[in-house]
Amino acid sequence: MSALRHIIITGVSSGIGLAIARAALAKGYVVQGVGRNSPNELDGQENWTFTPCDLTDLAAVDGVEFKAGAHTVLVNNAGTLGPVAQSENATAEEINACMLLNVTAPMRLTARFLKEVAGEKQVYFTGSGAAQYSIPGWSAYCASKAAIHMYAEVAAQEYPDVAIHAFKPGKVDTPMQAQIRKTTIEDFPSVAHFIEEYESGNLVDPNTVAERLLYVIEAQEKPSVVFPISQINPLS
Repeated sequence: MSALRHIIITGVSSGIGLAIARAALAKGYVVQGVGRNSPNELDGQENWTFTPCDLTDLAAVDGVEFKAGAHTVLVNNAGTLGPVAQSENATAEEINACMLLNVTAPMRLTARFLKEVAGEKQVYFTGSGAAQYSIPGWSAYCASKAAIHMYAEVAAQEYPDVAIHAFKPGKVDTPMQAQIRKTTIEDFPSVAHFIEEYESGNLVDPNTVAERLLYVIEAQEKPSVVFPISQINPLS
């Protein structure tokens, strides 16, 4: 069945997006990456194409051509941590850039996907536990992920025949986590916790996230609209 599936993934240059692309290619999916930078390691691979797009440019988002098949999955994974600072120190430009990439672009891409792509469809968003827990210094990020969780809930009701989900990956060993560890305690009071999680080896491997997400994509029984990836056990 996997050989007949197409999957479109934003934010494939590293981290979770790259791991999903690698795993999907290994399972025979036709994979389209969308974003600013193509991962060099996938160049030349069969069933792989890359569509360059600045996802903060809404005209470019509307210009993306979907490479779809009989069954197509859209994974809205691209995202940014946004400004890490107390709310009064986050500029309007920083907040807007965060919302464009984390909320507006995936909403617009999903709306187009649902309207334009025929056949069986699924939509996934990389969500976050930060959508449900207030984290001082992350006002824009928390707000953006809360917005995308709610959008997934609304879209799932509007399109009951389409599997639409936001998954919470946990603390994953990605470049975003490295960015977090470089912040100051003045801007992000919880930085010591994230450093400790990294040094203790508690970060989730992106390949684990990818394996569990593909399992959900292929499973007949889907989890709730918003779900933690940790609850998925492919071996159970």
